[in-house]
Amino acid sequence: MQTRERKLKILKAVVEEYIKNGEPVGSKLLCNTLGFPVSSATVRNEMAELSEMGLLTQPHTSAGRKPSEEGFRCYVESLMEKKALSGSVKALISDELRSKSDDPESLLRKAGELTSELLSAAAITTTPFSENARIRKLRFVQTGRQTCMAVLITSTGLIKTKLFKCDYVITPDIVNIYETIFNRDMEGLPVRQVTPAYVQTQAVNMGEIAMLVPSVLAAIMDACGEVGGFSMTVAGRANLIDREEDIDIVRGLTRLLHSDEELESLMLRLRSGKRILIGSDTGNEALINHSFIAQPYTIEPASGGFITAILPMRCDYAYASSVLEYTAECVGRLIREILMIE
Repeated sequence: MQTRERKLKILKAVVEEYIKNGEPVGSKLLCNTLGFPVSSATVRNEMAELSEMGLLTQPHTSAGRKPSEEGFRCYVESLMEKKALSGSVKALISDELRSKSDDPESLLRKAGELTSELLSAAAITTTPFSENARIRKLRFVQTGRQTCMAVLITSTGLIKTKLFKCDYVITPDIVNIYETIFNRDMEGLPVRQVTPAYVQTQAVNMGEIAMLVPSVLAAIMDACGEVGGFSMTVAGRANLIDREEDIDIVRGLTRLLHSDEELESLMLRLRSGKRILIGSDTGNEALINHSFIAQPYTIEPASGGFITAILPMRCDYAYASSVLEYTAECVGRLIREILMIE
């Protein structure tokens, strides 16, 4: 076995033993767990070299070694093996999410709660990033003799409503006309294209009927104008905060978990492609001893959001990644079913 390969196997064993027991790992213990013959002296030498490389640390001279931040990062990026979920865990996730599959927002809220419970973590779910959202459907619900509500349903599952008032009596036949005309002309249109200029052009193209629908067009435009960015839900804050004893860490985590601005900044960093941020990777001082693990869910090729977990740096990355991956797979599938996307 080549020296580099042996070092990596030893690093992997140290990380996994430390994740399991939370104690520095000694060379004697490793000799009993490594799947190849090696002397205790060789293991000690390799661990010393891994420490010099910044991948392991030693709390004090007589102690064993534990992974550094860089050691965890190397493990996650190169050494971690996928961990299959049990049938019972998969069934739990699937059944719990299906019970909330009446609308996307309830589903995402449940996904966060379930993730936080399964991982004893704080969990953040986002609605789909909506810059590429399109109008999937426009509905109209009469609310009074001269008032109605426009309901915008986007390709990302987002629903926005706007009330409008007309200077004539609205009837069910008129509501049907609204739905026919506006879905015919606007279904599939990118939401960001519904600008004042578009509305003005649309009114011109509608001819005489435009005189009857200025408030309808204004309501649709206002609803489209509110489709931007994404929203988040946070579950399981206490899972992180209650296990901390250092008051400064508690304050930092509390501030972070209640700050939409800071959490939004973290979520946007995930869009660069990195799915596990460890310690300093997060760019947030409150998470210097924690890791941020994310999994995207997909509705359409260019549409989706994230399900994420914030955990202590010493956590079972393989299990957490598998839970998030399966949860995201279920969420994406169920939202596609809600929106009737094949």
